[in-house]
Amino acid sequence: MRVRVLTNILVSIVTLTFLAASTSAADPKPIKIGLLYSLSGMAAVYTKGTVIGHQIAAEEINAAGGLLGGRKIEYVIRDDKLKPGIAVEEFRRMVTRDQVDFVMGVISSGVALAVSEVAKEMKVLFVDTIAQTAALTEEQGHDYVVRLNTNSVILGRTAALAAAKGPWKSYYFIGPDYEWGHRVNADFWEYLQTKKPGVTKMGDLWPKLGERDFSAHITAILNAKPDAVFTSLWGGDLIAFIKQANAYGFFDKVQFVATGAGDLDILEPLGAEMPNGILATFLYAFDYLPIKQAQNEKFIEEFKKRAGYLPKSGDIIGYVSTYIMAEAIKKAGSTDSAKLGAALRGSRYETLLGDITVRDFDGQATFPYNTGVTFSDPKYPFKRLKDVTRANGEDVLQSKEEIEKIRAEFKKKGG
Repeated sequence: MRVRVLTNILVSIVTLTFLAASTSAADPKPIKIGLLYSLSGMAAVYTKGTVIGHQIAAEEINAAGGLLGGRKIEYVIRDDKLKPGIAVEEFRRMVTRDQVDFVMGVISSGVALAVSEVAKEMKVLFVDTIAQTAALTEEQGHDYVVRLNTNSVILGRTAALAAAKGPWKSYYFIGPDYEWGHRVNADFWEYLQTKKPGVTKMGDLWPKLGERDFSAHITAILNAKPDAVFTSLWGGDLIAFIKQANAYGFFDKVQFVATGAGDLDILEPLGAEMPNGILATFLYAFDYLPIKQAQNEKFIEEFKKRAGYLPKSGDIIGYVSTYIMAEAIKKAGSTDSAKLGAALRGSRYETLLGDITVRDFDGQATFPYNTGVTFSDPKYPFKRLKDVTRANGEDVLQSKEEIEKIRAEFKKKGG
């Protein structure tokens, strides 16, 4: 009797062990990626499409067999509400409670800098996908942060290359009064002076983020009578400014140079209200892509099916950055943050936006960027871009020596 009972117990143990092993083999542990974005409030119109871009890429990668022996990508998605404190709390929760392997996001430069600090503290990789302040990978860079997007240097300098071709000598500046606005305005101005000696700055205006009444700012600029205006306003702020400025005949009196104004986030809502002749920067345009057109069209078709609209710059970055991370995971043979960060740095990747390198000394990707001139195209109910100035990240980013100098100076100041 005892032998029979013991035999039955052993059979049960062997059976359970076999079933557990079979389940494990059939369904290996997923690769858990945290997605941290501002999914409510003024930024949601941008970030929800970015999440869709991430999801399309993950589904394609999973359908092709996954990574590291069949492990599938699984997302943990959280809303930082555009607040650094909430973002830090969510980052910690995703790592400790949800046990994500690493975190991708965010949209706000101020939020990105806060998240980067907790990533360094926890030794968990933070992959910045939208926020573009150069400080993240320059003076405040470290081993646990990389950026898979352009930054304010690439953006500002590409805009400066386009502006330097024009006759404008005097500039006025307006931007949101936080990290992004101050940083990209400075990046544009510093580079423009090297490309067009003799330009002058007439003044700066710093409305708060979320400002909607720009009448005082518009009249102040027009009274100063500059040749050109550079703005880092974005989203609803930029849309509101352009609509209100139209009523003053603003764009007939000054040349307008606007960051991100060539993206569909701005062009579609404005429609015919977007003036012709604006110098507008953009990362991605569905109808302007030098390479991989077939893959681009496939992505556009799938994205439209899910979202109901054409993909914007943030949406393609969600897609492209996921594929870059998949390649890095293969190279590292692991999702360990230290190994993954090391695999990313110094590696080159083929993407829909062009071939890029993640630089080994600062973790900054070398995506190309564009500045075009808005014009009316009868094929579309919104403005398109022509006479595009395109700059590769390698050509406009600071050198390793310059980055080291920036970091040393920041450290001296107590950073």
